[in-house]
Amino acid sequence: MSDWKDLKAVKEVADLSFQMYQKGWDEANGGNITYLLTDDEAASLNYVPGTGKKLTLTEGIPDALRGKYVLVTASGSYFRELKDDLDHLLGIIYLPEEGDEYEIAAGLIDNRPTSELGSHITTHAVRLAVDSNQRVVMHNHATHVLAMTHCGPTDEREFTLALWRMITEGVVVFPDGVGLVPWCVAGTPEIARETNERMKTRRCVVWQYHGVFTTGDSMHDAFGLLETIDKCAEVWLLSQAAGGKNPGIPDQGLKDTAKWYGTTLREGYVD
Repeated sequence: MSDWKDLKAVKEVADLSFQMYQKGWDEANGGNITYLLTDDEAASLNYVPGTGKKLTLTEGIPDALRGKYVLVTASGSYFRELKDDLDHLLGIIYLPEEGDEYEIAAGLIDNRPTSELGSHITTHAVRLAVDSNQRVVMHNHATHVLAMTHCGPTDEREFTLALWRMITEGVVVFPDGVGLVPWCVAGTPEIARETNERMKTRRCVVWQYHGVFTTGDSMHDAFGLLETIDKCAEVWLLSQAAGGKNPGIPDQGLKDTAKWYGTTLREGYVD
């Protein structure tokens, strides 16, 4: 097997996970990342299916992901430590053509994938059905977005509009809007269902009082989406704390911005 740690995606996870820790988004073992390897990346592993440690994915393996390899952060991994301990805190799993037992193909020594692997895998399947280039699912506890779920709109249309109105980049970077799942226990089939229903038409879903899921074609795509949404939430919080005297970008301004930058706003969100 070629050294899996030489993959570009591994280096990106090591770098971005530490950046997320520095931003305060991934305290302790909060947060997880998965990435679907390309066919060339998978072939470079020279892994022989059936030879790795087997574990059961209780949610089942979607047909769209069978035969795929997934880079995944470990259960209990601290993002502040991940870059210095890749063998234990990161690894690659193989999703077999049959059955619901996946295999550890590399890394994850004395460990196992994140406890939210099921949510990630099903989200990958949902996003692939929309866009075959979508390879990344990223989850963390972005501070300003979480704070906004405590004091901002609870309707996801109004939540999205509040974010869009804060800075021009909103309708440019996430014109598809933000899904908002009312609080429920993390890691359960319920939260996975609620998330995936919203992921059919969006690249970002917020879990009330918990965290944020973003997806993308690359690590930097998913990370940039999250950065932008969290900046919008930060500006919203600051403006509200200062009295919120101005309404932000008006509906016509949102439409004009989207038209100028060639993005399509979520239908029914702007009059």
